[in-house]
Amino acid sequence: MARCVREQGCLRVGGRWRRLPWPLLWSLLWSLLWSLLWSLSSWLQPSPAAAQPPSAAPPDSPRDADVADAQHVALDVILNEAPLGMVARFRWSGGRLFATVQELREIGIRTDDLTPAADGHVALDGIGGLAYQYLEAVQQVRLTVDDARRLPNVVDTMPRRPATVTPGTGMLLNYDAYGQPGTAAALGLYTEQRFFFSQGVISNTGFATFYRDDNRYIRLDTSYARPDPSGLTTLQLGDAISGALSWTRSVRLGGVQYRRNFALRPDMVTYPVPQLGATAAVPSAVDLYVNNVRQYSGQVPSGPFVLSGAPALTGAGQATIVVRDMLGRDVATSLPLYVDTRMMAAGLLDYSVEAGFLREQYGLRSFEYGSQPAGSGSLRYGLTSELTLEGHVEVMPGSYVTGAGVLWRLGGAGVVSAAAAESVGRGNGTLFSLGYQLRTPSLTLDLQGSRTAGRFTDLAARAGAPFPGALYRATFAMPVARNGNVALNYVHLDDGLIGRSRIGSLAFTTQLARDYSLSLSAYRDFAEPRMQGVLLTLTVVLGPSTSASVSAGNDGGREALYASASRTPAFDGGWGWQVQGSRNAGLSRGLAQLSYRGPYGEVLGGVQSIDGETRMAVNATGSVVVMDGAVMAARRVTDGFALVSTGGHAGVPVLVENRRIGATDRNGHFLVPNLMPYQSNRVGIDALSLPANTRLSTPTLNIAPAWQAGALARFDITPIRAGQVTLTDAAGAPLPAGTVARMLARDDPNSALATTIVGYDGLAYFDNWSDRNVIEADPPSGKCRAEIGYRASTSPIPMMGRVACTPTGP
Repeated sequence: MARCVREQGCLRVGGRWRRLPWPLLWSLLWSLLWSLLWSLSSWLQPSPAAAQPPSAAPPDSPRDADVADAQHVALDVILNEAPLGMVARFRWSGGRLFATVQELREIGIRTDDLTPAADGHVALDGIGGLAYQYLEAVQQVRLTVDDARRLPNVVDTMPRRPATVTPGTGMLLNYDAYGQPGTAAALGLYTEQRFFFSQGVISNTGFATFYRDDNRYIRLDTSYARPDPSGLTTLQLGDAISGALSWTRSVRLGGVQYRRNFALRPDMVTYPVPQLGATAAVPSAVDLYVNNVRQYSGQVPSGPFVLSGAPALTGAGQATIVVRDMLGRDVATSLPLYVDTRMMAAGLLDYSVEAGFLREQYGLRSFEYGSQPAGSGSLRYGLTSELTLEGHVEVMPGSYVTGAGVLWRLGGAGVVSAAAAESVGRGNGTLFSLGYQLRTPSLTLDLQGSRTAGRFTDLAARAGAPFPGALYRATFAMPVARNGNVALNYVHLDDGLIGRSRIGSLAFTTQLARDYSLSLSAYRDFAEPRMQGVLLTLTVVLGPSTSASVSAGNDGGREALYASASRTPAFDGGWGWQVQGSRNAGLSRGLAQLSYRGPYGEVLGGVQSIDGETRMAVNATGSVVVMDGAVMAARRVTDGFALVSTGGHAGVPVLVENRRIGATDRNGHFLVPNLMPYQSNRVGIDALSLPANTRLSTPTLNIAPAWQAGALARFDITPIRAGQVTLTDAAGAPLPAGTVARMLARDDPNSALATTIVGYDGLAYFDNWSDRNVIEADPPSGKCRAEIGYRASTSPIPMMGRVACTPTGP
């Protein structure tokens, strides 16, 4: 379809060009001619459509007699003295202007309280907060609209787009090996196998142990997962962990699970975020500050506006919007905030449904499942920005559990949570849960408690883990002094398996100087008076990755002394080490470790001594990837990754977000581990390291791997025939610098394969040489042509020599 422009009978309506039917176009032209004639006789008369005072009555519709004389007009819109650059469609009837609700919304006028007539139109003079002036002579309507009547301009402070997933097919093996030599020699190997393709991921995990006569392999989890980014769901077959809420418990089962998966859209904010708004009298610059930290800067048009997006904040805070007009005048508006990531945004639903057989003796046996089927379901729904509803159900032959909960935000005063559940059948009982959380810059208060009545029995209890009779938690934290922080914690637990505990703890940290920090920690179990202790620790930063600490205290009535120093290997690779020494409860311990982090994994070796008994151990982690016909060793891959391919070019530096992380191997491959899935990761290569006789289509790619899958980052590097030639005129003088030269196609002399600019001394460069070549140039003396063959050379850019350009005409 041809592009719609003003000259082709189109008008700009609602911010976009629309093609007008020819009858309407003729009508508009006739209306314009008639208005010009009319204006000659009534130029000094006032407009018949002066602004009308706002009316509280519903906008009325034109009378039948007026409808017969109604005329459709397309008018240029001026809103509050600012041209909108759009043409809107109105109806002129009985000396009044009418418009549809949709047209008014496109102009930017709020219509939620308007009741249109049967024909869908609304009289402009019946809209409260709006006045207008119809200038028939210039086909223009001037609107004066209060801010309360205008639709706010929505400005996204975190503009993100869903990344397009880069598909990939291959296999992955993650491993974690542990070996201990000596009389108690042992070997352990944890492995994870994945096969990923466009329809999902098949994975299996397990570990093998070799200790004396006990050699065995234990399978942990096997599953097939198929994520659906468009529907934000994941279907999983095999072993799974059931969905749970803050007041319920998860179980392992084998079967099928269907769940909402917001991780497929990392750009999506699932919790309620405040709508921060203000008004700009004229087009202005706007800055958003949250707790005095600037988080957004941009431009807004005149009128009301709303800044949408998730502020970098958890808990209570203050937002300040600063509007700066063209004269540099600032207007600041401060608004309170409270953000709780546990809640759901209004209208958003999160759920998980699973059914199968409960897993038994997990980690001890490979295929031990219950004999009876079980199922569960959990959901969370954002009813409003202040209220999130929760529900949970569990079913198993002979029993079931149902429960409901709520999270209620009390403005800036925190969030209250409450839930209740009942079990019926094998174990009749009730569960009650209540909590309150408040986070502010000056304090954190978190109170959570749950208690059961009767024999409350959920699926986890049916699997052998009784529900605790009572669990109460209290946390209070606040900053103290200049660089200090203090936290108090208390946990009350009544558990049928581990008994009763009443543990309180205190933690205090402060920064003494730039590289020195001091911490004090203490605990006490009020159910066991002998279980108490205190520890004072001094930490010193010795370098970018090196630190040391010493600690002294008392644990259970016995002295406790600790000293340690460590250096962490750099992310790009290198050596690290750690040394420790301690004496606690009469036992002396010592540890020395040396580690190396390289492109193919990490290795750690250490020696440990406990009261004179010395043991050695070695640990190695990494991965092996099979993809694109290559077998690659790399560091451990926890989630998404990319395999860089340069088509066999070795030693090419690879960059991630403009930071070098390695170079391709002799086959032109490099594995980039641990990329963010479903997000655009900028992967590139250093084009300057490529041979001069090659062409790179693009030096960077935006790679978005799928969940636990790999993506192929293939860089198209093609060989070229590059060369230079010195072009001269018939007299042998070099062509002037700046002359345009073209490489012509031999089968079509009028077609140019490449164009270049002649440099100094007549030097011209082309990268598409063939065995026989025709070059055309445009020197000031007139067009000329030269023919020359390609001369191969060991140099990546050979010199073709001098060739005369023969004149071909003016």
